[in-house]
Amino acid sequence: MATKLPRGVRLATWKNKDGTSTTKYRVEIKRKGWKGETNKLFDSLQEAVSYLALSKLKKGQELLYSISEEERIKKNVELQQGTNKDFSFGFFAQKYLEDYVFNQPADTELKRRNQAMKKAFITKICNISIVDRYLTPEEKDEMGLEKDEIVYRFFKGFDVRTQIKPIDINNYIKTRLKGDKVNRAVKPVSVVREITFISNVFNKLIHFDESLEDIRNPTRDYDKSLLQNVVNVRKRVLSDQEEEKFLEVINGYSNKQLADICKISLLTSMRRSEIVFLKKDQIRDDFKYIHLPITKSKKSRDVYLDETAREFFRQLQPAEKAKDGRFFTYSNSGFGKVFADLMKRNGLENIHFHDLRRTKISRMLSIGGDKNTILIAKLLGFQSVRKFEDIHLTEKHKGIETQEAMLSTFGHGNIDTNYKHYFNPVLSEVDKIERMRFLKEKKKVDNLTPQENDELLSLLIELTN
Repeated sequence: MATKLPRGVRLATWKNKDGTSTTKYRVEIKRKGWKGETNKLFDSLQEAVSYLALSKLKKGQELLYSISEEERIKKNVELQQGTNKDFSFGFFAQKYLEDYVFNQPADTELKRRNQAMKKAFITKICNISIVDRYLTPEEKDEMGLEKDEIVYRFFKGFDVRTQIKPIDINNYIKTRLKGDKVNRAVKPVSVVREITFISNVFNKLIHFDESLEDIRNPTRDYDKSLLQNVVNVRKRVLSDQEEEKFLEVINGYSNKQLADICKISLLTSMRRSEIVFLKKDQIRDDFKYIHLPITKSKKSRDVYLDETAREFFRQLQPAEKAKDGRFFTYSNSGFGKVFADLMKRNGLENIHFHDLRRTKISRMLSIGGDKNTILIAKLLGFQSVRKFEDIHLTEKHKGIETQEAMLSTFGHGNIDTNYKHYFNPVLSEVDKIERMRFLKEKKKVDNLTPQENDELLSLLIELTN
């Protein structure tokens, strides 16, 4: 007696041209919402039953969708290999990583972290599924799909020549903002960064294959309204009361390294990664400045220290288990987690570590004013004064006159970079400012004594603390 087949499985038998017969097990799935193959053949009943069972489970569906997509990508790659060419985004994304990310040795922690971050972004982008607008009705029919069935494909599988247009970038953005069964929704600012990496890959196509020189970068023409007004720049700085509470919390933490790292940022405006991996030999010229060989901008910079910062570093000793000349034992991510947990436990979760950097810069601007941005940029190690002014300066920071006098004292001043808006004025030291103005006026007419020249220099440094 023949075994009764499960519901959803049918026996399919046909004769071949050579007279032999072939028997397979057909699985037909017509459930609403099913996105996989609706008509699939298997060699054994066990395979057919297993496939049918997986199709009824949420996790099983995700697995089957993934397998079907991988098979489709593999088929496309095989077709491309027939002409010894692979034009998929995934292929060129890998080339981008090899030629522009991992092309230099990761000999510092910052380089290793940057490489890992870029690889993570590229990997995520490649494995995001968006609507495939390029499947022909014939291809859908071969897959057992209805002609109007919506099909998704991994971004890495699209052909950069003909299958990634501005509409596809729009679909990518919508998918990332909304999320799907596999990937949670992300913030618009994260999508902006992902679009930047997609753009980077397209910008390098001409260097990978000269036949692609006429390919227009689709990220130039996507619907900008999808991501308009999404980058809400954080402007928070600590008030005096908040700083007092903050210092109380970090000073009470069991590991003194955390408090030292935070205080260095408040004293110098250095970034977290720059402090966590700081070494003794980076402090130069009898504690006058800190040399940072590799920074976020991939350039070196010097951060000048006022007397308070110098005294702090004179007292600072490397942690007991610190290695390779470092002051601290934390990893960058490890410190970030400990810091966030400590803030949350003490009701300070609204304080981010980068707020300390903003606080320092804001206070320097509040005292120095808009006429002294070159000096402030020089002391903090900013390379582009123009961008420093564009990003950090507000009407509230305007104050001290004649930047030219400071230039004549210190020479040229263009030194380090950009980023993040730093505001909130701090008003103090009025008498010292007036004294500094008086000395600068005397310097204009070359009427400063050596003692007054030293006093002016000290006031300039002190008032930018």
